[in-house]
Amino acid sequence: MKEPFRASSSHASTQYQVRSVDAEQQRCPSSSGVCECPACCLGAEFARVVNRTRSVHESWGFVRFKLPEGAARAVSFEDWEGLLKDSGLSETSLNVATCAAESEEEVVSEATVIKALEREDAATFDFESFRGRFSKDLARPVLRRDAEVIFRVLQQHRPDTTLQAQLQAAKDAAELPGGKGLLLLTAYSRNYAPGKVCETANRTYAERHGYDFECDVLPADEMLDAIAPRDAHTWYKVLMLRRAIAAGKHGFVVWIDADALVVDQEKPLEAFIAQAEGRDLIVQEDLSAECRINCGVMIFRRTSWCQTLLRLLWEGNLSRRHHCKAYYEQSALVRLLVEAGELDPRPRGRLQHRALSDKLCILPLRCLQTNRLREVQLEGGEQTFIFHPLFASENFAEDKAEALLRIDAAKRKDTAGVAFEFIF
Repeated sequence: MKEPFRASSSHASTQYQVRSVDAEQQRCPSSSGVCECPACCLGAEFARVVNRTRSVHESWGFVRFKLPEGAARAVSFEDWEGLLKDSGLSETSLNVATCAAESEEEVVSEATVIKALEREDAATFDFESFRGRFSKDLARPVLRRDAEVIFRVLQQHRPDTTLQAQLQAAKDAAELPGGKGLLLLTAYSRNYAPGKVCETANRTYAERHGYDFECDVLPADEMLDAIAPRDAHTWYKVLMLRRAIAAGKHGFVVWIDADALVVDQEKPLEAFIAQAEGRDLIVQEDLSAECRINCGVMIFRRTSWCQTLLRLLWEGNLSRRHHCKAYYEQSALVRLLVEAGELDPRPRGRLQHRALSDKLCILPLRCLQTNRLREVQLEGGEQTFIFHPLFASENFAEDKAEALLRIDAAKRKDTAGVAFEFIF
């Protein structure tokens, strides 16, 4: 939940509380920076739909007015529904109510926090969700000084709710029942040029080895609807992975990005699973030392630990910081793995061999995927398994599609025993 909008003013302030569905506040564009009229408030504060899914949860926002009269007018205004409809938010509902003016000295008590935590399930707890529910009880935002009290109470009275405790509990849990075989997942928006090229080749690979294959192809806006309020399509992979593991049909679920092409069609994924020696998650180190691991190709074992990891990646407080910030789910996963003790806090140079922790296997560069075109090998013992091109050009999607098509065509000629030559 965002911190409240605070206007700089010497006047006494009255806060009002807004219960809204798929709406998020934005700063009022008035010259004073403070909204005092209901019409302006709606047009500015609730013009942008954030949660665009069909079934949305209740969210709470707080806006501070320059004068008490501003909040009173907002509460007394009777045609919110009409203004919402005019703004294109016909599925949104608002309930505006005044709150007592906040005392600058008032801090939430430990007893209040302890009572609120009694209702929380340790297995699904995350701070940001609790913060939203708690703000509803308080009828005001949870501020930084309140958060300090909450964290202190969590450490002393509910250590079972911490991220580390949840993942440890998942480690200790019994293995999930059922699940056989392997599922290969991918997805792309319809306007993404490399998508069809890779889907065709990767589906062929899955069929060759007896793996199940699922591919979601959606309009770009529908994909964003499904992952809102996250604004990067790459988050969709987390949604698909959670669904697949929860379904319980497969023992392993593999994600492959829509611009990643299986080049070596003969090599089975079981070869990488064997290298992990029973670890739950298999990834490759990233080209960037900052990112540490690459989420373009990931192999998940269906376990309680992976299920919890993906839930925290989707819902947790660490994840929220990367909803709209590069490198999105990849950065969020790195932070989670560090907090879980599966990844060193700081990189220690390039891997020469696989790195194994309790639940994680990290493979060296070019073992699972190759990102640079010049490093692609189409034959021999060092043949590239997956080509996942990296381009920083203005038309990067089209450039990726062209490179993937050339590699795919060259590989098919090679397997047919026909001499080939291509220039990049």
